Amino acid sequence: MTALFDMDGTLFAGDSQLRFCRWVLRHHGWRRLYLAAVTPCGVLRGLHIFNTELMKRAFLAYAWHMPAKQLEQHCREFVQQEILPALYPPVLEKLRAHQAAGDTTVLCSASPDWWTRHVGAALGFTHTIGTPTEPFESVPFMPRIPAPGNNKGANKLVRLAELGITHADIGYTDSAADLPMLSICDRAVLVNPKPAFATQVPGAEVLTPPKNLPTAFALRCVLGL
Repeated sequence: MTALFDMDGTLFAGDSQLRFCRWVLRHHGWRRLYLAAVTPCGVLRGLHIFNTELMKRAFLAYAWHMPAKQLEQHCREFVQQEILPALYPPVLEKLRAHQAAGDTTVLCSASPDWWTRHVGAALGFTHTIGTPTEPFESVPFMPRIPAPGNNKGANKLVRLAELGITHADIGYTDSAADLPMLSICDRAVLVNPKPAFATQVPGAEVLTPPKNLPTAFALRCVLGL
């Protein structure tokens, strides 16, 4: 049996990209200056000149010039101290049941593999897929993402196929962006889905663990609070 899991909003509440930004800014407050470079990129996104992938690359400016070894250490600590304590117990129970049964478990996320691979390793997933970036010695501005690009939507199917996975027994997600992934799954489990999304996946099991996010979560993250 093969089980596919999205990460952000599925294993835990909120966006891990925002969470990691807050983690970095809490340790290097001066890096808030680099986020100023993101502002014009946000304008370009609003004008539909930048797509989601370009905006994701630009948002990583908070890590600009960080040595790869330091980034790696931050990612390890971030996962252990921030992500693992935030896991949704009902979803973790599902994962552990699959693992106890000997199922193939795949973590497939749009978030950068900088920390996604550490989440996968810590939780014992058989395979982990995040959005990769080209190798670097220190983080460049707007790190390049190799083809097929941002690991979202139909691109997840491309990278799953590279692992030989073209069918799965069950898929777990919180987002309509994963409808392509669910299209290769026999069953679906939706985590805190929006009503419009839930109606697109009739017969899906629904889990509603409490989100427990701070007020103005996104703003607090980009301010490092």
